Formats: sequence, C-alpha cells, structure tokens
Amino acid sequence: MDQSYQNNQASTDEALVLSIQQGDRKAFTLFYERHRNNMYLSAYHLLRDEDDAHDAVQELFSDIWQRADRIDVSGNIKGYLYIVLRNRILTAMSRSKYFDEYISSFAAFEQKSTPTTEETILARELEKLLEEKISQLPPKMREVYELSWHGHLSNKEIAQRMAISEGTVKQHKHHAVRILRRKLQRLVSLFLFF
Repeated sequence: MDQSYQNNQASTDEALVLSIQQGDRKAFTLFYERHRNNMYLSAYHLLRDEDDAHDAVQELFSDIWQRADRIDVSGNIKGYLYIVLRNRILTAMSRSKYFDEYISSFAAFEQKSTPTTEETILARELEKLLEEKISQLPPKMREVYELSWHGHLSNKEIAQRMAISEGTVKQHKHHAVRILRRKLQRLVSLFLFF
C-alpha cells in the first residue's frame, strides 16, 4: 500500500478513503483533520448547540471509520459526509429536549447566516423532511403549529384567531412536538440503514 499521502496535504479524499478502508489510522486522521471543521460548522449552524454539534461530528467520523467499506470512492465523498451528518443531526434533534426550538430554527437559518452551498442543501433537505412530517399532522394541530412556529403568533393570538382556548393551543403544540419527535426518530432509524 502506498503511504505517500501521509505528509501530502494534497492527497485526494479518494486515496485517503481507500487507505481508511484498509484500516489505515493515519489516513483516517488526515481525513478527519481535513473535514472536521466544515462538518462542525455545518452542524452548529443547524443545531445551535456546541455540544450537540460536536457529538454529531464525532458520530459522523465514528461511522466513517466503522463503515468505510460503504463509501463509494468513485462517488461524491463530501456529499456522503453531508448525508451521514444529516442523519446525525436528525438523531440529535429527535433526542433533544430542545426539539421544538430546532424545528423553528430552520425558518431563520438562511436569514441569519451566510451558509456554504452544502449547508444550504443540508438545511433545505432537513426542512423538507420536517415539512413533510408537519403536513401529516391533524388539521387543527397543523394550523396551531404553523401559526406558532411559522407565523410567530403567541398562544393568545392563536387562540383568538382560531376561536379556541389558550389551553387547547398549548395542548396542540405539545402534541405536535411529540408526534414530530416520534416521526423523526423513525426517520432516523431508516436513514441509519441506508
């Protein structure tokens, strides 16, 4: 095996992944050093939590090491990293006590930052998955969700607009978050087997 990549920062990702697939830890370290910052920044932009972002990136690279044989070196390796990162982010979101904040953060994502193309694609993909799950909520619950998180209305304003009590609004929001969390957890389990 040619180890000339070890001191060569210009080594291709493909060469590094081929070496990683053969169990080469030095190639893995170089690959990790090359991509960890971008992966962390992408995760942080979406999760807005340093610990969750670090965990997502650690899980990403753990997956890379353990499942390197699944990486198609003739394909888009950077794209593969973002797909695995997406799965880690979905996992972090579905486990978090701040799940409802993650959901609402996607609307503000593009307005508050100047993301890279990959981050924009990742955010849009996650937003599309969430919107698909939101569309499956019962109609009144979906309306409360949309007025709250997309319309930024208070519980009182939603109650007045929909002619329901504030308690009912709170109940719909609580159930919406619980349903979305459960749906995302199922989605995560499917993605983990891609």
